[in-house]
Amino acid sequence: MEWLTDELSTAANCSVTEGNDAVTADIIVQARTGNYTQVAAKWFAVSDTLETVDKAGRQSEIAYQTSLYLKMLARDMEYGLLNNSTATSTDPRGAKGLKGWITTHDYNFTTGTASTTLEETKFNDVIQSIWDAGGNPGMILAPSGLKRKISAFSGNAKITTNMDAENKRIILAVDYYESDFGVVKVYASRFIAEDSQAGAGGAGALSGYYSIFILEKEKFQMGVLQPLKTEKLAKTGLSTKIQMSTEYTLISRQEKASGRIARCAP
Repeated sequence: MEWLTDELSTAANCSVTEGNDAVTADIIVQARTGNYTQVAAKWFAVSDTLETVDKAGRQSEIAYQTSLYLKMLARDMEYGLLNNSTATSTDPRGAKGLKGWITTHDYNFTTGTASTTLEETKFNDVIQSIWDAGGNPGMILAPSGLKRKISAFSGNAKITTNMDAENKRIILAVDYYESDFGVVKVYASRFIAEDSQAGAGGAGALSGYYSIFILEKEKFQMGVLQPLKTEKLAKTGLSTKIQMSTEYTLISRQEKASGRIARCAP
């Protein structure tokens, strides 16, 4: 899947001589970029007997299993959109995720040592770097341990929590971090994989070292080639086979508007 991106020139003094003739500049040529689409699918089978007999708590086993498998498919898709570090054309194709797209503001610790603790100064340095490049980050994704670390930051910027005033409840699911460059929402993510020495999730992962993503979420979107569909396959025996599938990719409109801090421990 391909799309076009552009980038504004650096701001500069634009004064011209009074009465000056028009001096045209080169047009802005859009850059062509793309990502491979990835097919995601799950299958299950329910025997005719199980679908027919009375069941505790549900009428249809097929409907129940479909709801579970759709949730698992969505979780798998989110995992890939976060952690896939490269796009691959080999079979099966793979779409590049956030770990692959973010390169300009990709701050990696070189080794997995005790010095990789996430610090507020480093955190703010990345936000500033993104802002200086023209980005406006408004969303942070962090694994559970690093989410708690961010909540404990105690510098000049501050953390506020979402409050349900009517019920007098503090809702800790979302924090708002007020940096010098705007307010960002901090979300906990279950699906950020451990980082390897090379900065990607997978084999050779370091125990307890993860990435956080600082995002201008409007610059990313999921491109769908084949919408999600659930189908009953042709019967080949005494069971009903169900297939659910979709084909998609991650579109990055401008990766410079986001950042990542990798290989850090809480």
